[in-house]
Amino acid sequence: MEQFSGAVFQGEMDQKSFYLTQVKQISTASSLSLEQLMKMVAYLGAQEDSCTITVNDQIPLLLSKEDITLLLQDLEAILRKVH
Repeated sequence: MEQFSGAVFQGEMDQKSFYLTQVKQISTASSLSLEQLMKMVAYLGAQEDSCTITVNDQIPLLLSKEDITLLLQDLEAILRKVH
C-alpha cells in the first residue's frame, strides 16, 4: 500500500480503496471505497460555507470553507491514484 499524507486526510491507498488513518489530528481507522470517495467529493463540492463531518461515527468535526477546499484537493489526489 502507498502512504498518503494530505492537508486533512492521511492514510494508505491501493488500486481499489483508501484506508483512512487520520483526519486532521484525529486518529481513525476507516476503509473508503472508490464510490464513497466520489460521493464525498460531490457532497463537499456542493457546500458553500462550512460543514460538519463525523469521525469514528461519534466525533463531529467542523470544516471551514478553507478546510473543505483542502480536503477536496486531498480527495482528488487520492482518486487519481486509486482508480
